[in-house]
Amino acid sequence: MLKMRWLIGAFAALLLSAAVAGCGAETGDSVASRVRGRLDYQGIDLSSHQGLVDWNKVAADTNIHFAYIKATEGATYHSPHHDYNVRHARRNGILVGSYHFFSTTSPVADQVENFTTHVAPDSQDLLPMIDVERIGDLSRRQLQDSVLLMARLLERIYGRKPIIYSTLEFYNTWLVPQFNDFPLYIGRYATVEPQIHWQGRYTVWQFSEQGVVPGIDRYVDLCRLRPGVTINDLKL
Repeated sequence: MLKMRWLIGAFAALLLSAAVAGCGAETGDSVASRVRGRLDYQGIDLSSHQGLVDWNKVAADTNIHFAYIKATEGATYHSPHHDYNVRHARRNGILVGSYHFFSTTSPVADQVENFTTHVAPDSQDLLPMIDVERIGDLSRRQLQDSVLLMARLLERIYGRKPIIYSTLEFYNTWLVPQFNDFPLYIGRYATVEPQIHWQGRYTVWQFSEQGVVPGIDRYVDLCRLRPGVTINDLKL
């Protein structure tokens, strides 16, 4: 803990110095057909909302090569289904990454400790993800500095920059262009790809929240890689 606090202080100083210069009545089959008919997908992301997943059935869907699974939120929450889903997804040949839902009311040090306690680097195939969807009582600059501090600390621990998740509107309003050089996982439920301001480009596009996948009892988010991006670009 003391080492982590030291790292926090060091990176906070760097940041300070730098400041000076995203159900209807249709049947499951019809939803799946509609989604598959409009866009290809390569991955899914899920939280405890989907519960325990039958990953053997998920792996039978040959479209799915990767999954991002919620691990933690804020300073204390750990998804009760995370560890099971990570373990069984990997056993069935699906590449896995874990994500943290960023809180604007919890200290960054505590959030980093929460995530790293539950997500060991050797349990992961893909970059860690920070999910940023709320501004809270922070200013735009405060939010950016806090997320950047967490990102730099995760980079130091996991060896690569984390991927930043947000909805398109939130990202373009509150996070651009600070994170444009990070891998971006952008939520936009549409058939038109996300356009990032200031010449940014997404890495992963979460394009539907109504995916129907065997082995998952509820709708799940469907995602696709930007053309030119491969799964190797997401690997740790």
